[in-house]
Parts: sequence; structure tokens; C-alpha cells
Amino acid sequence: MKKYLFFFLLGLIILVFGTNVFTHRAAYLVRYDSDYWDQRYQESQWTRGWEAEETMGDPELYAYAGWRQIQGDDPTKINPEMPPFGKYLIGFSILIFQNQNIPAIFFGIASLAVIFLISKEILKDKVWALVPVFFFSIEKLFLEDLATSMLDLPFTFFACLALFFLIKGRKNPRLYLGMIIALALVSTTKMYLVGFALTAVVAFYLFALLLIFRDKDFFWFLLFSPLFLVFYCSTYLVYFINGHNLIDFKYLHFWIRHFARVQMPGYPKFEIWRILLSGQWHTWWGEGIIRLKQWTPLWLISFLSIFPTIWFIFKKGMKKNLSLLLLIASPLSLLAMYSYGLPYPRYLMPVLPFLYILLCYNLKLAFEKWKK
Repeated sequence: MKKYLFFFLLGLIILVFGTNVFTHRAAYLVRYDSDYWDQRYQESQWTRGWEAEETMGDPELYAYAGWRQIQGDDPTKINPEMPPFGKYLIGFSILIFQNQNIPAIFFGIASLAVIFLISKEILKDKVWALVPVFFFSIEKLFLEDLATSMLDLPFTFFACLALFFLIKGRKNPRLYLGMIIALALVSTTKMYLVGFALTAVVAFYLFALLLIFRDKDFFWFLLFSPLFLVFYCSTYLVYFINGHNLIDFKYLHFWIRHFARVQMPGYPKFEIWRILLSGQWHTWWGEGIIRLKQWTPLWLISFLSIFPTIWFIFKKGMKKNLSLLLLIASPLSLLAMYSYGLPYPRYLMPVLPFLYILLCYNLKLAFEKWKK
């Protein structure tokens, strides 16, 4: 019975994913016109300010910036507020496939795969492990990004990959090397502060294990941690080749940190929580509070599943449930970082997989208790 249920769920996931890709096939077939987008950029708000007659959205901006980076431009010349690695990936796609949206397909599949691997480690059951994958595969935020050149999908993949290597590293500490590289890629794909915060959470977690349980994994983290800076800085190689130094690099990151808040200094903090828990969003460009079409009650229910999980951890013992602690700490650290910026609903994409796994963990416990 379980075997048939597994293939039924897997078939549903493939059907939803494949149908969405087929429906938006035109987005993957259109050739990228670099001359058109160069002219569009020159006439857009990114060059002429908010009085410009032409506008260029984030997906188009990332694609144009990626194309220019592949041509050898300094990654801080266009869209410097976002790190360069994700845009390099889009630029390579334009170079190879003549299309900017194809990486979304690969990162969509990779994200679903790594969510399954994490779920299998936590839930210890292949059928149950597919349930969070299914929830995420029908998630509107996920499906919308599958046909665009946004950075949230690769960001989500690298964040989930880092957690997977962290969980597996408990049995094989050499896998912490993969975790460090994944964290570096998180930091240089979209928001460096979020990646740095996740890395700090991991460091604190491993250090706490050293103090409480005399666990030596923290020393493996220290051994591999220099590679974090190597991978992060290597994505800015062209920036340094063009004559910039470490002091310039420091001020660049200082400017990035204040970029969004300087534009809207009076915007309320913690708005990301309203988006997650109620589906309402206080837009920062003047529309007031709007209702999100992507929101479902599953967001709220999944978040609330954190609390019975905490109770279970303290009841059964912390050392036996360290992976559950990581599943709680990861989304909370992301939400904490988002609380001080100008949020978009899509920022929740890397948060939702962890919450869905926690929800399924509690559903599995309840189902097993009901069977008994």
C-alpha cells in the first residue's frame, strides 16, 4: 500500500510541475534580445529615476545584469544591491540557451529533491517525506517563479542544501564542507545579510553542542569556514580586477545594508509576519494594505506547528531531536532578518519548506498516536 501511495504522490508532484512548465513554455522558448533590453534599461527607472516612462521589473533587471556580467561588466555596475552569483547563473543561461528563464526549471527540480531528502531524514518515511514536497510543489510562490528569472528559487535551493548537509554532517563531519559552500552561495545569490545570519545560526548551534554535549563538530566548522569567504569573495573577482580594494568592498556592503531602508525610513518593521500569518501586506509604495492571492491558511497552520514541536523536543530530550531544532531555527532566523527590511511575499519561499516539514512531522506523530 505504501509503495502505491508513494508513486501516487510522486506522480502528482510531477504532473503539477510538468503542467506548469508546459503552460508557460513560451517563457522558456523566447530568445533573449540583449539590444532591446539594453535600450529598455537605459530608459527605465533604474537609469532615469521614478519619473521614467519605461519600467523594468526585478526579473528583467536580474536578467539584464546577469547578461552584462557575463560580458565582463563589474557586478556592482548594474543592480549592485543584489550579490552577483545568482545573476551570473542567469547570464550563463542566456549565453548557452539564449533564454533567461531556464535556470528556474533546474532549480525548481533541485529544490523539490533536496526538500525530499531533508524530509526523509526528519520523518524517517519515504511516503511522509513526499508530503512537504507536494505542499511546496503546489505553492503559488513556487509556481510563479518557475517561469521567471527571479533569484528566490536558487536562494531557496542553496538554503535547503545547507540544512541538508548540516543534518547529514552529524554522521559524517566532512559534509560540513558542502554546508559551508552552500551557505556561501546563499549569501552571494540574493541577500548577503540573510546568508550571514544563517551562517551565524549554524555556528551558534555547533558551538552550543560543543559546550553542552562536548561535541567536536564545531571544530570541523572552523576548519572549513575560511572557504566561506573564499567562495563569497570569488564572485566579486571582476570587482577587484577593476581596481577596487577591501575598503571599497566594506563600504559597498555598508551601502547595500542601508539601501532599502533609506528609501522608506518610516516603513513599519516586522511586516513579514503579517504576510505570513494573515496574508495581508502593507505595501511600501503607497497602495496601503492589500490581500495576497498567494496566501493560504497552510502558511499559518505550518507556522503554528512550531510550538508542539518545541514541546516534543523538551519532552523527549534535546540531544535526540537536534535536527528538529535546526528546522525551527532556520525559518525563524530568516524571518528575523526579513523583519527589518522591505519585504515581498516571495521572500517567504525559503521559509515555507521548513515549516511544511514541521507540519508533516506533527501530522505523522498524530497519525501514529491515533493508530495506536
